[in-house]
Amino acid sequence: MIDLTRLFGAYATRLFADLGAEVIRVEPLGGGSDRRLPPATAGALAAGQGGVPFAFLALNKKSVVVDLTTPEGRDILKALVATAAVVVVEPEADDGLLADILSVPGVRVVTVITPFGLTGPYAGFAASDLVVQALGGIVWLSGEPGKPPLKIAGEQSLFVASLYAAAATAIALWDAETRGAGHVVDVSAQECIAHSLQNAVQVFDLEGRVSTRGGEGTRDATESAFACQDGWVFLAAPLALQASWSGLLAWMKEEGFDGHAVLTSAPWQDRPRRTTAAMKAEFKGLVERFLADKTKARCAAEALKRKIVMAPVASIADLGADPQLLFRRFFQTVAMPGIGSEVTIPGAPYRLSEPVWAIDRPAPRLGEHDAEVLGRMNQSHPGRADPAGRASA
Repeated sequence: MIDLTRLFGAYATRLFADLGAEVIRVEPLGGGSDRRLPPATAGALAAGQGGVPFAFLALNKKSVVVDLTTPEGRDILKALVATAAVVVVEPEADDGLLADILSVPGVRVVTVITPFGLTGPYAGFAASDLVVQALGGIVWLSGEPGKPPLKIAGEQSLFVASLYAAAATAIALWDAETRGAGHVVDVSAQECIAHSLQNAVQVFDLEGRVSTRGGEGTRDATESAFACQDGWVFLAAPLALQASWSGLLAWMKEEGFDGHAVLTSAPWQDRPRRTTAAMKAEFKGLVERFLADKTKARCAAEALKRKIVMAPVASIADLGADPQLLFRRFFQTVAMPGIGSEVTIPGAPYRLSEPVWAIDRPAPRLGEHDAEVLGRMNQSHPGRADPAGRASA
C-alpha cells in the first residue's frame, strides 16, 4: 500500500498496517506536514521523528523520501504505484498527483480522500477538521440547548473519514482480487460526517423538524450527566424505565434524602411536564445535591445493585484503570522514540481468531526505509534515478 495521506486518511492506512500490510509513506524532502502536528518537541522534529499525533498515526508504516516536484520523483512514484495493490492519496487541487497515479497500468484500488469529494462546487476546496464538522452538520447537534454549536473534540472528522475510507477500500480490494477489476474510491470527509448524524436527516424528512442540540433522546429531566463527588455520572430514569426510576427513589428514601418527597409528588408522574426546562432544572439541583458526597465508583455499584441506568463518565485518566479494558488487554505499550521510551496506546477494538493484528514498529523516521524500499525497486529496475535524481548503481 502506498500512503500519500496527510490528514483525513492517515488513520485509514494505519488500520491496514496494523493488520500486516506493508504501508509505505511517500514524503517530500522536508517530511509530510503531519509530522509537525502539535504537540511535538523540537528534539523529535530535529531527529525526523515527528510529534505525538504522527507517532500514533504512523505506527507500523515505512517512510521513503521522494521529491515529487521533479520529473524524476514522479517517475519513482509511478514505479512504486506499479508494485502496489492499494494507493491512498489526499491530492492537492492542482498538483497533478492523482492523474499520475491513475496513469500507471495495472489492477489496483486507488482511494482518494478529500474534504468534499472530487466533484461538485466544493471540489478542490481546502478544509480543516472544524470546517468539515461544521459543513457536515455535526457541529449543529453538539453542545447545550440555547448555546452556540460546538466542535466535537479529538479531530473526529479525520477519524470518521478514515474509518469509512478503510471499509470502502477493503471491499474494493476484495473485489479487485476476485474479479480482477480495479477501482477508484472517492471519499468525501463532509459526506462521512453527514452520514453519522444519528437519525437527524430522517427526523427532518419524516417530521419536518430540525434536530437541535441536547439530543433527541434526552427529553426527560432525568436523562443527562450530573455532578457527583469526584466527577460526573450519566443517569437515565424516565417513567418509561420504571425500574430505573423506582430504584433511584428507593435509594434516596433509604438514605433519608429530603428530595425523595418532592420526586414522589404528583407532578413527577406527569411525563410531558418532566420534559420542561423548569423540571429539568429542579431535578438537576436535587440529584446533584444527593450525589454530592458519593464517588463515581459508589454510584456505579449502587446502580448495578438497584437496576438504575447510571454509569460513571470516564475521564481519559480513568480509562487506564478500567477493569474491563485491562482484563481484555486493550491497551498496548509501544516504543515511541522522541516522545518516550514506552507509551501506552489503545490497541485493536476487535478480536480476530488468528493473531493478525500487531504493532511491529514505531512511527518511522523521515526516510528511514529509503534503502530498503527504493533499493528493492532499483534492483528490479537498474539505472533508475533515486529520489534526488541521481542515477542508481
